[in-house]
Amino acid sequence: MTIIPVDFAQITWLFTGAGLPHGAAVTLGVDVSTFAGSPTDAANDARDAFAGEVMTFLNSAAVLTETNVKFGPTATGPTGVSTGSTAGTGATAGMAPNSTFLVHKATLFGGRAGRGRMFLPGVAESSVDQAGAIDSGTVTALQGGIDQLIVELNAAGMIPVLLHGVGSPLTVPSTITTMTVDSTVATQRRRLRR
Repeated sequence: MTIIPVDFAQITWLFTGAGLPHGAAVTLGVDVSTFAGSPTDAANDARDAFAGEVMTFLNSAAVLTETNVKFGPTATGPTGVSTGSTAGTGATAGMAPNSTFLVHKATLFGGRAGRGRMFLPGVAESSVDQAGAIDSGTVTALQGGIDQLIVELNAAGMIPVLLHGVGSPLTVPSTITTMTVDSTVATQRRRLRR
């Protein structure tokens, strides 16, 4: 279970669409100690940033439909919700729903506890070869979108962090120093059920 301390929050971007019959969720921890608004304001800001900077690079069969921001503490902190449909703008056919872009989260801490990852839905079939390698133009473009997402979240007062779970050797959320798009597709088993 992920722990969300006071002054921190977890963003959850929720997706539906023809390419995601069971939906998909993407999460990111943020430091909100300097954020001036409510959880709903944070959800609106997080939704606008993701819709504007990342959805451009996802297939049209992936649709961002809801953004939740849960403030800490975990048990009693408030939650804000922002809704509205924003489809990816990629026009070519998408891959199976369990095939995703993989974004690595890095912090200043070593070991597994100092790293994280995000699985982004909406990979276009045309951008991946038979070995699962994503063409370099797509990787570069999506990396630019991720970089700009971080800029916008920072500007809004939501600093990306790695939240830790029960039993982690790190107890305080760690500031994310880089988020890097992998050049190979990843899979998430839960997004393709029988």
